[in-house]
Amino acid sequence: MAKAFMAVIAAFVVAALVAKAAHLQSSPSHAATYNRAWAQNRMEFVAWNNSQWTAWVNDGAFEKLPAAPGKWHRHANTTIAFQSPDGRLWQAKIDGDEFLLAENGDWKGEVKRSSAIRYRDWAGNEQVRTVAQMRR
Repeated sequence: MAKAFMAVIAAFVVAALVAKAAHLQSSPSHAATYNRAWAQNRMEFVAWNNSQWTAWVNDGAFEKLPAAPGKWHRHANTTIAFQSPDGRLWQAKIDGDEFLLAENGDWKGEVKRSSAIRYRDWAGNEQVRTVAQMRR
């Protein structure tokens, strides 16, 4: 009888540990994922002031989330200001399935149309994203 009782207790403990592990895997409860965008496809980019942001596209606008909360918070905007891999400063807008790009945010100067943007990610590496890849 004691062996059967111990087996039931052991099975209960194992089931509880498995359930907890499954919950931790499926929920963003630790610091590494807390600030991540909900979008499956996103861009983690370096802004003009070297701060780190995550952005995705929702209803034709960029939704942005800072990596380090403080004076900034999650918000939507029609543009993002990012650094290209070579350190140049760009601003992007969404135009259908393409981006409009203005170097240094000069929308009165030359505006380029592009199917993708090349940007510097948080690690300093070159990344490429399309509107379709960022759309939520």
